[in-house]
Amino acid sequence: MSRVRALVALLMIGVTGSLAHAARVRTPDLHIDLASLPFHISGWTGRDAPPLDEETLRILGADAYLERSYAAATRSPVDLYVAYYGRQQPAASIHSPLHCLPGTGWEPLDISTVPVVQPGGVEGHARRLLVRKNGDRAIVLYWYAVHGRMLASETMSKAWLLHDSLRFFRNDAALVRIVVPVDGADIDAAQSEALAFAHDMLPYLPRLWS
Repeated sequence: MSRVRALVALLMIGVTGSLAHAARVRTPDLHIDLASLPFHISGWTGRDAPPLDEETLRILGADAYLERSYAAATRSPVDLYVAYYGRQQPAASIHSPLHCLPGTGWEPLDISTVPVVQPGGVEGHARRLLVRKNGDRAIVLYWYAVHGRMLASETMSKAWLLHDSLRFFRNDAALVRIVVPVDGADIDAAQSEALAFAHDMLPYLPRLWS
């Protein structure tokens, strides 16, 4: 086993142990208000999606969530989903879209990571998926928001959660997901729309849990 793989294995074991002893981790004293995200963002106009049913909420296990669609003139519609977890534990932790999307019929065709510049010039990273369901295709961008970090990797998000739970006694985090339909064969255009919306929306995210 390589040193990198061994390190990842140790981190995963550590994270599992940390989550199993979640009673030691405090729930941060934050004001959580995902619905305060503006409905008007740089020319985008949003509308809330219908609420999730009780069974889906139970499986989701999030402390708060937001599901909203945004539209703008001459642009493709954008679906935004944010789920916030105040204290992660085995029965209530972030569900990776790589695991959830196939369960809803979306087949990943291509997976990559793209850089995204956060407010203040700090570079973050998002996972970029090209997915297909029946005859429809879409671009999916998602990332883990972990105490000011924008992380594409589930493994890295767990590693930082372990670090912060040991140092600051907190392991709260959020998943942010953006979906843009692919119109015809123009995959690059859909990706550009997703990145543009992420750029416009990012400055508001820290205010949703502060």
